[in-house]
Amino acid sequence: MKLKQLLTCIVTCAMLWGCGHGYEGEYQIKSASNNEFVNAFADAIQVPNIIIGEDFIEKEGKRTYYDEVSVRERGGDKYLVFRIGKEEQVWKIVNENTLQQGKGLLGITLNKIMASNQQSQES
Repeated sequence: MKLKQLLTCIVTCAMLWGCGHGYEGEYQIKSASNNEFVNAFADAIQVPNIIIGEDFIEKEGKRTYYDEVSVRERGGDKYLVFRIGKEEQVWKIVNENTLQQGKGLLGITLNKIMASNQQSQES
């Protein structure tokens, strides 16, 4: 009986190990400032898209790898958390296609323009 439970646990862990956090894909960066001038200025600047992978963020061909990328729930809100050592970068999950960091004058929004499975099919 214990062997069967152990095998079930191993298979379940292996299946979960291959699963990502669910927010992998290519994102377009937009200003989320509450100031119209800042938004207009930010929209005039060409900002490269970023790619969020299972354990990395890629911008302009440079990848930053993280020890862990996970989803955390707090107070009814969800957050995508990128951790290296004890340092964390946290993005609020607005919906399945939108992430947001910061508020007020310096807020930015990431809008998913392509899921990671679409990228691999086109490559």
